Amino acid sequence: MPYAIPKGEWAPVADFTRESVLMVHPRSTRHAIEAMRTVSQFVVWAHRQGFPLDRDRMFTPDAVERYILVGAAHLSVSSRATRRSDLRRFSRQITVKAPWTPGPAPLRQSKTTRPFTADEIARLWEIANSQSTQIRRRRFTGCLALGLGAGLHPQELWRANVGDLADMHGFLCVRVPGGPHPRVVPITAPNDTILAAFLGEPPDAPILAYRPRKWDRSPFHEMLAKADIPPGCPRITPARLRVTWMVQHLTHGMSMAGLTRIAGLTSWRSYQALEQFVPQPDDRELFAQAVRR
Repeated sequence: MPYAIPKGEWAPVADFTRESVLMVHPRSTRHAIEAMRTVSQFVVWAHRQGFPLDRDRMFTPDAVERYILVGAAHLSVSSRATRRSDLRRFSRQITVKAPWTPGPAPLRQSKTTRPFTADEIARLWEIANSQSTQIRRRRFTGCLALGLGAGLHPQELWRANVGDLADMHGFLCVRVPGGPHPRVVPITAPNDTILAAFLGEPPDAPILAYRPRKWDRSPFHEMLAKADIPPGCPRITPARLRVTWMVQHLTHGMSMAGLTRIAGLTSWRSYQALEQFVPQPDDRELFAQAVRR
């Protein structure tokens, strides 16, 4: 039984849901878990709306669109886009008469991720330090310190252990040993002081005190859902933390070659979107730099 669905709502639709998921022919255990999560939440919602347990009458374009707009409104844009894509694909597989037509325009996020302002960063730290429990403070502050201090990717955040923190050349760094871009990242102050407080813990202790479940598609949002997020809190994503980290380094004069190395980039394409956020010298300063006098 899906853990997030009350027993009273699951029992009437359990067999119907299992049969629907089997008709999708999942390729692996993970795909089966993801399909069950997506289909079960849709079926429970649809049954609650009065839809009969008939695939051709429940898995229709209108029902799926209504679910994405209303039943899944709490999810992020990217999560809703993924869920809609999955439901449309599943529905075509398991229905015969449902009126499926070419897909609608995809849900799109803004192409430009804006860095946090200084005021927003200050507000995030205020929220992090005011979390109601120690574990929530640990996760929130650890996330900010790794994101704003080292620009780690989402999967790197979860894998970072206390043992990955190390002193190199007199500076606290975080090692990123696995994944496609292994590297060592110096941690920008004052985030290094925050992470240094964890050094007395066992090496295998996760810095965020959090391990996502293997079926979680959005572990970052799952973790934030357990935090105390007040109204007006700046929207937090790993991408935005990372962009803020990169812009701050460029603003303070780090070379693109150096940043490319510690950011784990493979090209300079990412810098095109960041240029608008980096202060540019006026002509007098630029010319003086060019002449080198």
